[in-house]
Amino acid sequence: MRVHRLLKWFMAAIVVVACTSPIFVQAQNKTGTQFYQEYLAAFAKAKAIEDIFPYMAAENRKQAESTPKAERQQIFEMIKMLGHSDVKVVKEEPGAGGTTVLSVEGVDSDKKKSTGTVTLIKEGGAWKIQKESWTTKA
Repeated sequence: MRVHRLLKWFMAAIVVVACTSPIFVQAQNKTGTQFYQEYLAAFAKAKAIEDIFPYMAAENRKQAESTPKAERQQIFEMIKMLGHSDVKVVKEEPGAGGTTVLSVEGVDSDKKKSTGTVTLIKEGGAWKIQKESWTTKA
């Protein structure tokens, strides 16, 4: 019984240390812009959609996971091919329902200037991408 109590105390202490460590606190305090910049770096290195699952809102991740793996990879390759470069966050503002909306600009795969909107949501204390849409003016 005493060992059980000690084990419970030890586990609680680990949780307290982990939750108060500078790395954990820093991750909790990231701005939406900082999170999105990390996502862009991860997306650039990603070889499969599974590589960016940690950045996706739960609903989007669930939808992606339900797609057959071969089809999922084809879709991801198309997204990578049609992606944007030189992406910059122009504005960050609070959105509805606890979201944050980023106004972004970049260059599309045809080398044309594009603007976009990225909606972020906090899930489990961490930012996730809920929606991303881009427009290229003709």
